[in-house]
Amino acid sequence: MSDTTVLNRMIKDTAKIPLLDHYSGKKKVVLIERGTTGSKLEIHNMPHDAVVIDVDSSFENANLFASNASECKRSDYIIVSESKKIALFIEMKKGNPDTANIIKQLKGGLCVFEYCQSIAREFFSENNFLSEYKKRFVAFKQVNLIKKKTAIGKSATGAHSSPDNLLKVSWAKTIQFGKISE
Repeated sequence: MSDTTVLNRMIKDTAKIPLLDHYSGKKKVVLIERGTTGSKLEIHNMPHDAVVIDVDSSFENANLFASNASECKRSDYIIVSESKKIALFIEMKKGNPDTANIIKQLKGGLCVFEYCQSIAREFFSENNFLSEYKKRFVAFKQVNLIKKKTAIGKSATGAHSSPDNLLKVSWAKTIQFGKISE
């Protein structure tokens, strides 16, 4: 079974954000920072097979864990594309918060991703589920505050492939998928 098929069978429709038609057969997704007004981000040129999971609104682990080490934190969204072999972890902030807190949230998103891999192994007999995917971690700061030019920071190693080495994007209202996934 394809990874996309397994993911779509595993994750409830209510926990997924649908892709929208954009133009000329292109797709986009609109992400919203929960708990704030007017804080949204459009990602354009989404892969047609992308599955966008609303982790923050759908995954609750505070009933099990004490959160003494911030283990109940999680990223806002995870975007998975089988055709691109990528898993993109996204945290959105309306202001300019402490990076240490964002790192904890991205680590929590990674734990959710690894939990999905475990569920696929144990319940769907898919031992290599999402195993060959690049992981990219992105924090969007100052989402929809005032009109400024989008600023894309550089991660320490060039590839934002761990929560500690995230890509920081400020002042974005729209962004191309390719800008944050490579």
